[in-house]
Amino acid sequence: MGKFAEKFDVSRLKGRHLIAGLSGGADSMSLVHFLVSHQAQGGWTMEAVHLNHCLRGEESDRDEAAVRRFCEGLGVPLRAKRADIARLAKETGQSEEACGREVRYRLFAKAAGEARQLGKDPVVVTAHTLSDDLETVLLHLVRGCALDGLCGIPQERMLEGDIPLVRPMLAISREEVEVYCAENALPFVTDSTNLSEAYARNRLRLQVLPNMKALNPSLEETYLRMRESLSADRDYLAQQTGALLKVAETADGWCAEVLMSAHEALRSRAEGEILRQSDVPVSTLHIRQLDEVIMGKAKALTLGSVRFQLRGGILMAERDSTFEAVAVSLPVSGAGKTAVTVTERDKAGEIISQWQRPLVFQTISAEEYALKRKVYKKLLYFAVDYDTIMVDAVIRTRAPGDFIRLPGDGGRKTLKKQLQEMHLSRKERETRLLLAQGSEVIWLEGLGVGKAFLPGSGTRRVLIAAKEDPKHFLQ
Repeated sequence: MGKFAEKFDVSRLKGRHLIAGLSGGADSMSLVHFLVSHQAQGGWTMEAVHLNHCLRGEESDRDEAAVRRFCEGLGVPLRAKRADIARLAKETGQSEEACGREVRYRLFAKAAGEARQLGKDPVVVTAHTLSDDLETVLLHLVRGCALDGLCGIPQERMLEGDIPLVRPMLAISREEVEVYCAENALPFVTDSTNLSEAYARNRLRLQVLPNMKALNPSLEETYLRMRESLSADRDYLAQQTGALLKVAETADGWCAEVLMSAHEALRSRAEGEILRQSDVPVSTLHIRQLDEVIMGKAKALTLGSVRFQLRGGILMAERDSTFEAVAVSLPVSGAGKTAVTVTERDKAGEIISQWQRPLVFQTISAEEYALKRKVYKKLLYFAVDYDTIMVDAVIRTRAPGDFIRLPGDGGRKTLKKQLQEMHLSRKERETRLLLAQGSEVIWLEGLGVGKAFLPGSGTRRVLIAAKEDPKHFLQ
């Protein structure tokens, strides 16, 4: 178990609630077993999630039964779901692989949301290995990729709803997983489709990789060193790209002259970030097309509902749709529920979509807040000194002239600049909730509370607000 334990990265898991994906294969069975075995040292709680895709008939049912027995033996709570992926894929026009992934991630998100309601700090954990990573990079290489594609599977990424997904086994090879399973007598199932050469990944695994390993028996360890080196290069380029965009940003867009003067490697990355912030799919083609606009080789570029063009030397991203939200006042008594309705409209003013952002409020004593602060921390949107808030404080989205006074030495900053520095998409910038008193922002979703409104030594009452209504919240 030595190499497996040494290479298993627990740095992002300690003290959290782990939601482990469990297919029944050797990789995921070793993941769950290791997490259970080290639960006391890591201080985490955990549960497992299994999705029966119903694609392989009795074999799929066999996998589900094996997973249930395994979790029962280890005393691990299991969340199992069956889904007719073949039918869903046909209905949505997706591939079965993409459809299955989407359903799995929805199941992960549901588990994480319920954990958060209970005051836990959830993180989704999957069993991707070094071997999976190498196969992914080879697929990227065959299909064509840039530096990011050669850096492989990220160690961590965010699922929808700000749920972290962590892959702690990316330094562990498949052979090391098999040794771990043998040493610990772990049962596991084998997906028969893994032996089918109809899939590109399987052809790589069964035909290409054995020949590569014949040339270099330490292929995976060699790739790991390459990945670490390229990842360092990528991180440095990302840092320089951020600095470039900071210089190029203006009130209306990005200064084309600044972008044009940048090295091509930085400019292309900056263009990708501009596309992302504009809610446009990032691709090599789109980056090249945007570059032609910046360099003056094309007049404009329309991608979906966004039109990029130069005006007065400024690259502007103009969107057909607009976002609006009706401000709501705080409950008079300081306790109760409300919701902010957000509406997206197209250029003609027709509603594209509409959704509500619920909030529940409670005013408690400073003493009670101090006692239960750790409990509330995972549930809260914000906690502010209630006595510093005027009666005209409202929950809304951003407006021209808004500003926030940051804690510490941050000082006063316009909300527009603050949101730009958070590298949010336009939709996120326009729909983030805030609590404001006139133009001064008391609290901004995703950032925190302004320094003048933080509970302190002189606070008598604390106003707390959450997006959910936990059973113990309004007691």
